Amino acid sequence: MSGLHRFVFERSPIGPLTLEASETGLTRVTFGAPTVVANAGEPVTASPGHPVLKPAGRALGAYFGGDSDALARLPVDLAGGTDFQQAVWRALRTIPAGDVKSYGQIVRVIGRGSPRAVGQAVGANPVPVVVPCHRVVAGDGRLGGFSGGLERKVALLALEGIASEGARFDARIRLDADAALHALQPVR
Repeated sequence: MSGLHRFVFERSPIGPLTLEASETGLTRVTFGAPTVVANAGEPVTASPGHPVLKPAGRALGAYFGGDSDALARLPVDLAGGTDFQQAVWRALRTIPAGDVKSYGQIVRVIGRGSPRAVGQAVGANPVPVVVPCHRVVAGDGRLGGFSGGLERKVALLALEGIASEGARFDARIRLDADAALHALQPVR
């Protein structure tokens, strides 16, 4: 079972998700059905029963069915990222469902970098949804970007109970008026 293995999860409210995995964890989640091989030269096998992909499919089903913590323990294989990217991606996995953090808050968690550098690492996340980059917003509550499109980011946040004021880059999550803005306390 060497090489990459692929499974298309069709039952997603944000459209099909193509999952790829190594023997140790998920390596990539892409939006839509596969069109090209992500790692040219490495064989990709359709493997819905793969020991990483099968539980990932079940966990995604549970997540989209309302169990917002179902993805937290899925193994990921992020070996392709730099040390800094991996630190950011590990920090993203600590953001609980139903919560958001700003790029600056992630800088403070990992102890290095800048909000812009964190934003670049978040944008390079190869495993969106599972490594929840949709839970990162600008310091003033603006949505920022998302590799799957802002409509999907808004849908994922709404699934976790966080409302937004639209699906544009400068749209904001709805913040609790009594909370300090720097704490980013979303309204549920």
